[in-house]
Amino acid sequence: MPNQPAISDMHTFPLTVADGHWTLLRDNDHLLRRFGQLDLLDLSAGQETDFELRAEADRFLFAINGRAEARLLDLRSGSPSLGSRVTVALDTENPQGLLLPFGVACGFNSPVSARLIILSTHSETHAGDRKATAEELQRYAAVQ
Repeated sequence: MPNQPAISDMHTFPLTVADGHWTLLRDNDHLLRRFGQLDLLDLSAGQETDFELRAEADRFLFAINGRAEARLLDLRSGSPSLGSRVTVALDTENPQGLLLPFGVACGFNSPVSARLIILSTHSETHAGDRKATAEELQRYAAVQ
């Protein structure tokens, strides 16, 4: 299987797990400058979601139960990785966090049921928040 291109500014990082306590994010990680909203997302086995992007909010993703794939598509104009697609496994068997930069669309595919935590730097909706269009998904699928 060929290597998938990286999306610039995307970042995965190991989680610290000790005695049943998971540390998801710490101030000294220097990854978050602002806090906006914390969500819990439940996905059913076999569920796929649309690709959604936040125009101004970075997001952190963590699996706390089960396994899901975060499917990313860089839709940031001017980005060195514009059009790049990456799939990141979020699995409690291999705990890690994912920094999802604003302007990168994300959809989930869950082969088994999963529970995810989504931390966002903004809670308010911005004018550019949207779902990726079918045209964008088709155009950038052909590039890969």
